[in-house]
Amino acid sequence: MATADHPQPKIPLAVLPSAVPPAVIRSRPPHPSIPQTKPERDRLLDAIRRGLTDQPAVPPLAMEPLHERARAALAAADLPETYLDYAAVLVNNESWRDALAQVPFERRLLLMPKCLREENRCPAPFDEFGLLCKQCGLCSIQDFQTEAERLGYAVLVAEGSALVMAMIQTGQIEAIVGVSCLPVLEKTFPFVEAAAIPAVAVPLLQDDCIDTTVDIDWVWDYIHLEAADSSRRLDLGSLQDRVGSWFTPSALDECLGPADGSAEELGREWLAVGGKRWRPFLAAAVCEALGGDSYARSLKRLALAVECFHKASLVHDDIE
Repeated sequence: MATADHPQPKIPLAVLPSAVPPAVIRSRPPHPSIPQTKPERDRLLDAIRRGLTDQPAVPPLAMEPLHERARAALAAADLPETYLDYAAVLVNNESWRDALAQVPFERRLLLMPKCLREENRCPAPFDEFGLLCKQCGLCSIQDFQTEAERLGYAVLVAEGSALVMAMIQTGQIEAIVGVSCLPVLEKTFPFVEAAAIPAVAVPLLQDDCIDTTVDIDWVWDYIHLEAADSSRRLDLGSLQDRVGSWFTPSALDECLGPADGSAEELGREWLAVGGKRWRPFLAAAVCEALGGDSYARSLKRLALAVECFHKASLVHDDIE
């Protein structure tokens, strides 16, 4: 019971995902290579998840094991191999599920095709990056974009693997949630496999690039996917910059004190010369991964010692 001395503790409110938005009604049948009813597609997805629970897979999976697992799931769901390519995409998605959940929302990209819009009525203009949604409510793009941006995603309504790969190479994007048709997914699979980052792509139900539809609840599920534990991913780019700052002349003096003689001054000058600093960076990364304080002076001194030993080994090797 709460008293003046012991007030009732405040219980934090659970933050639940927003409700799945209502589907934009378009009476269009799926492509023949896709299961024709929602119950069939859900049954196939359930079979894939059961298969990966029984026999976990380490992504990225090559095409042959993807097809093997897809065939097994189709058989378990009592569906024909006509849907093999579609099933393989779902297997790939689910194999990345746990890895995607570990990536913070603000390091993810939501990629959607412009053909989700209602083409004849859509008021949205385009720029060099794609469609600029006007939030008119005529299609599901508005709901996906609004929710993803609320969570912290970067969002693009555009096609083109070159643009996506350029964003990945900046280091700011560590996972992709996408929507696309099967032919495009087949073309982009090698790029995603090469990048080796978590990537899921919910297939469009049509491939004619006009007024297409998608299983909205599946996209909603992947957008909100989040790890159940409290583990965090290291921001390696920021950590590498921080480690590099430890080797400036002023930082060396602050950590080690004044140089003792001309020999030590020369040594510090050499330490301050630019380099990749991989060894001290790895020491700092291990420290952070184990829950240590990467700002601690003791870690800086350890990192400097590792780099000094490396420099000494180079001198010794050159003299020999």
